[in-house]
Amino acid sequence: MATTCLTNNFRKGLFVANYDMDSDTIRFALYNGSGHDQNSGAYTATAESSGTGYTATGVVMSGVVQATDTTNHVSYFDWTTDPSWSTSTITATDGMIYSDTATAPVANASCYIGDFGGSRSSSAGTFTVVLPAATYTTAVIRLA
Repeated sequence: MATTCLTNNFRKGLFVANYDMDSDTIRFALYNGSGHDQNSGAYTATAESSGTGYTATGVVMSGVVQATDTTNHVSYFDWTTDPSWSTSTITATDGMIYSDTATAPVANASCYIGDFGGSRSSSAGTFTVVLPAATYTTAVIRLA
């Protein structure tokens, strides 16, 4: 079972400027029972979902939103477009956000692991991972 969290590579990478969320290519990959957690360092094909309409390495995330709530002192970012796979037959239990641009601390360094709370499937339809609203309390990635 995966854990929903920021990864250690991401935390470390922020301090040494390994990520540029505006210009890096950020991807969302789907997994099936991966066991990923905060120690998951990078994208891997091991336990990656497969099926009609899904391509290994996942989809490119688009519409990055970066903001800071100055009252509550929380910086956050999110994406305006939810990752999705149209006309797909996929089953997944979790997903990984990673940079396929960043090369340090490792190539394809992970940012975030999201546990779906069980298997989710599509059958000849659209599989969409609905990201939470981009606010200081709900955005996928928040730093307080």
